[in-house]
Amino acid sequence: MSETASPLKLRRKPVQQRSKMTQLAILDAFVRLLVEKSYADLTMRDIALVAGVGLGTLYEYFPGKKSIAAHCIHERMKNIGAQMRIWVALQHGQPLQDIVTDLLERIILLHADKTEEWSALIFLERQISNMEAYSALYGQVVDIWESAFAASSDRAAYPNTSPAIVHAAVYGVLYQTLMLSPQSLQEPEFLAQMKNLVLGYLQITDQSVRIR
Repeated sequence: MSETASPLKLRRKPVQQRSKMTQLAILDAFVRLLVEKSYADLTMRDIALVAGVGLGTLYEYFPGKKSIAAHCIHERMKNIGAQMRIWVALQHGQPLQDIVTDLLERIILLHADKTEEWSALIFLERQISNMEAYSALYGQVVDIWESAFAASSDRAAYPNTSPAIVHAAVYGVLYQTLMLSPQSLQEPEFLAQMKNLVLGYLQITDQSVRIR
């Protein structure tokens, strides 16, 4: 089966609830299998079996496993973005350091819930994502961090700080840790160090340079 088209283009777009549940079962099966074996060893037949659908039905939705992988990553990141927007809205009008602290705690807690799945997906994302997809995702998350800064009551007190740098610091450390030492996310020391990193950056604005 060819996967030359965009990996995010579905062969069959789910409209009815039953179709949406089928797609969700396929994506869930893929992630469960990815934790157990390498992406290279996964087959469409494996995914269909775990998802509880026929192989023909699986191909009705996705042209191949790369498409399934791309959708898994896309949906996870989209859900993170949606959650972050809600968290920012809840903290609107609070001091910037309080907003950033709240976001850090929630982001780390979200990833610490299923570290094995996140670790497997992040490794895979490095293998299959092209620069266009990465840039689009990067821009979307930076936009959310910018909205968090703008929502604070004291944004003017941090004139030289960059939401892009905060994003790079948070996700650089977070994803590196998930790939190399995922269990660390469940340790209080990890959150403490992340707070030191980001809040320390905010507190030395006179030495910061806005690079975005």
